[in-house]
Amino acid sequence: MTYLFFDLECANNFGGIGKICSFGYVLCNQDFSIIESEDLLMNPDAPFDWYLFSKNAKCKLAYRREDYIANPKFSQYYSKIKSLLEAKDRLIFGFGCLNDVATIACECIRYGTKLIDFECHDIHNALEKFYETKGSLGSFIEKFGIDTHGMEFHDSKADATFTMLVTQQLLKDAEKPIKELLSPFRPLSSRDLKHTKIKKLYANYLERKDAAKNKGSDGKPPRPLKKVTVPKDFDAQRELLFELELQAKENK
Repeated sequence: MTYLFFDLECANNFGGIGKICSFGYVLCNQDFSIIESEDLLMNPDAPFDWYLFSKNAKCKLAYRREDYIANPKFSQYYSKIKSLLEAKDRLIFGFGCLNDVATIACECIRYGTKLIDFECHDIHNALEKFYETKGSLGSFIEKFGIDTHGMEFHDSKADATFTMLVTQQLLKDAEKPIKELLSPFRPLSSRDLKHTKIKKLYANYLERKDAAKNKGSDGKPPRPLKKVTVPKDFDAQRELLFELELQAKENK
Protein backbone atom coordinates (compact mmCIF):
# COMPACT_ATOMS: atom_id res chain seq x y z
CA MET A 1 0.00 0.00 0.00
CA THR A 2 1.24 3.48 -0.91
CA TYR A 3 -0.17 6.93 -0.21
CA LEU A 4 -0.29 9.79 -2.71
CA PHE A 5 -0.87 13.33 -1.48
CA PHE A 6 -1.52 15.95 -4.14
CA ASP A 7 -2.49 19.58 -4.60
CA LEU A 8 -3.30 21.80 -7.57
CA GLU A 9 -2.95 25.45 -8.38
CA CYS A 10 -4.96 27.04 -11.19
CA ALA A 11 -4.34 30.05 -13.40
CA ASN A 12 -7.98 31.02 -12.98
CA ASN A 13 -11.33 29.57 -12.01
CA PHE A 14 -13.50 31.78 -14.18
CA GLY A 15 -16.95 30.34 -14.65
CA GLY A 16 -16.18 27.64 -12.08
CA ILE A 17 -13.73 26.01 -14.51
CA GLY A 18 -10.20 25.59 -13.17
CA LYS A 19 -7.22 25.65 -15.54
CA ILE A 20 -4.30 23.85 -13.91
CA CYS A 21 -0.91 25.52 -13.77
CA SER A 22 0.72 23.14 -11.28
CA PHE A 23 0.25 19.62 -9.95
CA GLY A 24 2.29 18.89 -6.86
CA TYR A 25 2.49 15.50 -5.22
CA VAL A 26 4.22 13.41 -2.60
CA LEU A 27 4.25 9.63 -2.93
CA CYS A 28 5.13 7.70 0.21
CA ASN A 29 4.77 4.31 1.86
CA GLN A 30 2.62 3.54 4.91
CA ASP A 31 5.44 4.66 7.20
CA PHE A 32 5.43 8.06 5.45
CA SER A 33 8.87 7.51 3.97
CA ILE A 34 8.87 9.56 0.78
CA ILE A 35 9.34 7.60 -2.44
CA GLU A 36 9.16 10.58 -4.79
CA SER A 37 7.92 14.15 -4.82
CA GLU A 38 7.60 16.72 -7.57
CA ASP A 39 5.86 19.93 -8.60
CA LEU A 40 4.73 19.71 -12.22
CA LEU A 41 4.48 23.26 -13.52
CA MET A 42 2.38 23.57 -16.64
CA ASN A 43 1.17 26.07 -19.19
CA PRO A 44 -2.54 26.52 -18.36
CA ASP A 45 -3.35 27.59 -21.93
CA ALA A 46 -5.56 30.24 -20.36
CA PRO A 47 -5.16 33.75 -18.93
CA PHE A 48 -3.99 34.11 -15.35
CA ASP A 49 -6.22 35.85 -12.83
CA TRP A 50 -4.32 39.08 -12.13
CA TYR A 51 -5.03 38.74 -8.41
CA LEU A 52 -2.78 35.67 -8.13
CA PHE A 53 0.30 37.87 -8.69
CA SER A 54 -0.90 40.82 -6.62
CA LYS A 55 1.21 41.85 -3.62
CA ASN A 56 -1.91 41.81 -1.46
CA ALA A 57 -3.21 38.44 -2.66
CA LYS A 58 -4.10 35.95 0.08
CA CYS A 59 -3.67 33.15 -2.45
CA LYS A 60 -0.51 34.10 -4.33
CA LEU A 61 1.13 31.72 -6.78
CA ALA A 62 4.60 30.50 -5.84
CA TYR A 63 6.21 31.04 -9.26
CA ARG A 64 6.32 33.75 -11.89
CA ARG A 65 3.80 33.77 -14.72
CA GLU A 66 6.53 33.03 -17.28
CA ASP A 67 7.68 29.98 -15.29
CA TYR A 68 4.31 28.34 -15.83
CA ILE A 69 3.95 29.38 -19.45
CA ALA A 70 7.40 27.97 -20.34
CA ASN A 71 6.28 24.44 -19.37
CA PRO A 72 4.19 21.83 -21.23
CA LYS A 73 0.39 21.78 -21.08
CA PHE A 74 -1.76 19.35 -19.11
CA SER A 75 -2.08 17.01 -22.08
CA GLN A 76 1.67 16.33 -22.00
CA TYR A 77 1.56 15.48 -18.29
CA TYR A 78 -1.62 13.43 -18.66
CA SER A 79 0.02 9.98 -18.73
CA LYS A 80 2.17 10.69 -15.67
CA ILE A 81 -0.72 12.13 -13.64
CA LYS A 82 -2.97 9.26 -14.69
CA SER A 83 -0.40 6.67 -13.60
CA LEU A 84 0.02 8.41 -10.24
CA LEU A 85 -3.70 8.64 -9.51
CA GLU A 86 -4.82 5.28 -10.90
CA ALA A 87 -2.09 3.06 -9.45
CA LYS A 88 -3.28 -0.10 -7.73
CA ASP A 89 -3.09 -0.52 -3.95
CA ARG A 90 -2.82 3.23 -3.41
CA LEU A 91 -4.80 5.71 -1.30
CA ILE A 92 -5.11 9.25 -2.68
CA PHE A 93 -5.35 12.23 -0.32
CA GLY A 94 -5.94 15.94 -0.56
CA PHE A 95 -6.94 18.76 1.77
CA GLY A 96 -10.20 20.54 0.91
CA CYS A 97 -9.81 18.82 -2.44
CA LEU A 98 -13.32 18.77 -3.96
CA ASN A 99 -12.37 21.40 -6.52
CA ASP A 100 -9.03 19.71 -7.24
CA VAL A 101 -10.69 16.41 -8.15
CA ALA A 102 -13.36 18.21 -10.20
CA THR A 103 -10.71 20.25 -12.00
CA ILE A 104 -8.78 17.16 -13.08
CA ALA A 105 -12.00 15.68 -14.48
CA CYS A 106 -12.72 18.97 -16.24
CA GLU A 107 -9.25 19.16 -17.78
CA CYS A 108 -9.80 15.67 -19.20
CA ILE A 109 -12.93 17.02 -20.92
CA ARG A 110 -11.10 20.11 -22.11
CA TYR A 111 -8.21 18.20 -23.68
CA GLY A 112 -10.35 15.35 -25.02
CA THR A 113 -8.57 12.64 -23.01
CA LYS A 114 -9.98 9.58 -21.29
CA LEU A 115 -11.05 10.37 -17.73
CA ILE A 116 -8.43 9.94 -15.02
CA ASP A 117 -10.67 7.69 -12.96
CA PHE A 118 -9.83 7.83 -9.25
CA GLU A 119 -11.19 8.43 -5.76
CA CYS A 120 -9.64 10.90 -3.35
CA HIS A 121 -9.98 11.14 0.43
CA ASP A 122 -10.31 14.65 1.84
CA ILE A 123 -8.26 14.44 5.03
CA HIS A 124 -9.72 17.78 6.12
CA ASN A 125 -12.90 15.99 7.21
CA ALA A 126 -11.08 13.45 9.38
CA LEU A 127 -8.94 16.17 10.98
CA GLU A 128 -11.93 18.31 11.92
CA LYS A 129 -13.84 15.31 13.29
CA PHE A 130 -11.00 13.97 15.43
CA TYR A 131 -9.78 17.31 16.81
CA GLU A 132 -13.32 18.74 17.03
CA THR A 133 -12.24 22.03 15.49
CA LYS A 134 -12.58 23.83 12.18
CA GLY A 135 -9.38 24.81 10.46
CA SER A 136 -7.42 25.48 7.30
CA LEU A 137 -4.33 23.57 6.27
CA GLY A 138 -2.26 26.43 7.65
CA SER A 139 -4.03 26.37 11.01
CA PHE A 140 -3.45 22.62 11.43
CA ILE A 141 0.21 23.05 10.48
CA GLU A 142 0.48 25.74 13.17
CA LYS A 143 -1.47 23.65 15.70
CA PHE A 144 0.94 20.73 15.27
CA GLY A 145 4.05 22.93 15.32
CA ILE A 146 5.21 21.62 11.94
CA ASP A 147 8.34 23.27 10.54
CA THR A 148 7.58 25.07 7.26
CA HIS A 149 11.10 26.36 6.65
CA GLY A 150 11.89 26.46 2.93
CA MET A 151 8.28 25.81 1.92
CA GLU A 152 5.45 28.15 0.93
CA PHE A 153 1.70 27.72 1.01
CA HIS A 154 0.13 27.64 -2.49
CA ASP A 155 3.21 25.90 -3.81
CA SER A 156 1.59 22.64 -4.94
CA LYS A 157 4.38 20.34 -3.79
CA ALA A 158 4.66 22.14 -0.45
CA ASP A 159 0.90 21.93 0.13
CA ALA A 160 0.96 18.24 -0.75
CA THR A 161 3.81 17.80 1.76
CA PHE A 162 1.88 19.71 4.42
CA THR A 163 -1.14 17.48 3.78
CA MET A 164 1.04 14.41 4.28
CA LEU A 165 2.47 15.82 7.53
CA VAL A 166 -0.91 16.65 9.09
CA THR A 167 -2.15 13.18 8.10
CA GLN A 168 0.88 11.62 9.75
CA GLN A 169 0.19 13.60 12.94
CA LEU A 170 -3.48 12.58 12.88
CA LEU A 171 -2.56 8.89 12.74
CA LYS A 172 -0.09 9.34 15.58
CA ASP A 173 -2.63 11.06 17.82
CA ALA A 174 -5.61 8.87 16.93
CA GLU A 175 -3.73 5.57 17.19
CA LYS A 176 -6.13 4.09 14.67
CA PRO A 177 -5.70 2.73 11.13
CA ILE A 178 -6.15 5.30 8.38
CA LYS A 179 -9.08 3.43 6.84
CA GLU A 180 -10.96 3.55 10.14
CA LEU A 181 -10.48 7.33 10.34
CA LEU A 182 -11.68 7.71 6.76
CA SER A 183 -14.65 5.33 7.05
CA PRO A 184 -17.29 7.96 8.05
CA PHE A 185 -16.62 9.94 4.88
CA ARG A 186 -17.37 9.18 1.26
CA PRO A 187 -14.35 9.62 -1.02
CA LEU A 188 -14.54 12.11 -3.87
CA SER A 189 -14.97 10.44 -7.25
CA SER A 190 -13.62 11.99 -10.45
CA ARG A 191 -16.23 9.98 -12.35
CA ASP A 192 -19.10 11.52 -10.36
CA LEU A 193 -17.66 15.02 -10.60
CA LYS A 194 -17.19 14.70 -14.36
CA HIS A 195 -20.85 13.75 -14.69
CA THR A 196 -21.85 16.79 -12.61
CA LYS A 197 -19.70 19.09 -14.77
CA ILE A 198 -21.21 17.75 -17.99
CA LYS A 199 -24.72 18.33 -16.60
CA LYS A 200 -23.71 21.91 -15.76
CA LEU A 201 -22.28 22.45 -19.25
CA TYR A 202 -25.49 21.16 -20.80
CA ALA A 203 -27.59 23.37 -18.51
CA ASN A 204 -25.49 26.38 -19.58
CA TYR A 205 -25.99 25.42 -23.22
CA LEU A 206 -29.78 25.25 -22.78
CA GLU A 207 -29.92 28.58 -20.98
CA ARG A 208 -27.85 30.28 -23.67
CA LYS A 209 -30.09 28.74 -26.33
CA ASP A 210 -33.24 29.95 -24.52
CA ALA A 211 -31.76 33.44 -24.10
CA ALA A 212 -31.00 33.65 -27.83
CA LYS A 213 -34.52 32.47 -28.67
CA ASN A 214 -36.10 34.99 -26.29
CA LYS A 215 -33.60 37.74 -27.22
CA GLY A 216 -32.29 38.08 -23.72
CA SER A 217 -32.68 36.65 -20.24
CA ASP A 218 -36.23 35.90 -19.16
CA GLY A 219 -35.29 36.29 -15.50
CA LYS A 220 -35.82 32.64 -14.64
CA PRO A 221 -33.46 31.02 -12.12
CA PRO A 222 -30.92 28.46 -13.42
CA ARG A 223 -32.23 24.96 -14.04
CA PRO A 224 -31.78 22.57 -11.09
CA LEU A 225 -29.09 20.11 -12.16
CA LYS A 226 -31.13 17.20 -10.77
CA LYS A 227 -33.70 17.85 -13.50
CA VAL A 228 -31.16 18.06 -16.32
CA THR A 229 -30.90 15.01 -18.59
CA VAL A 230 -27.89 15.12 -20.89
CA PRO A 231 -28.45 13.58 -24.35
CA LYS A 232 -25.90 11.02 -25.54
CA ASP A 233 -24.87 13.18 -28.50
CA PHE A 234 -24.04 16.26 -26.39
CA ASP A 235 -20.47 17.38 -27.13
CA ALA A 236 -19.20 18.42 -23.69
CA GLN A 237 -15.72 19.26 -24.94
CA ARG A 238 -17.06 21.62 -27.60
CA GLU A 239 -19.29 23.37 -25.07
CA LEU A 240 -16.45 23.68 -22.58
CA LEU A 241 -14.11 25.15 -25.18
CA PHE A 242 -16.84 27.59 -26.23
CA GLU A 243 -17.26 28.75 -22.62
CA LEU A 244 -13.49 29.18 -22.29
CA GLU A 245 -13.47 31.27 -25.47
CA LEU A 246 -16.16 33.54 -24.02
CA GLN A 247 -14.20 33.84 -20.76
CA ALA A 248 -11.03 34.82 -22.63
CA LYS A 249 -12.90 37.62 -24.41
CA GLU A 250 -14.45 38.86 -21.17
CA ASN A 251 -11.12 38.91 -19.33
CA LYS A 252 -8.91 40.54 -21.92
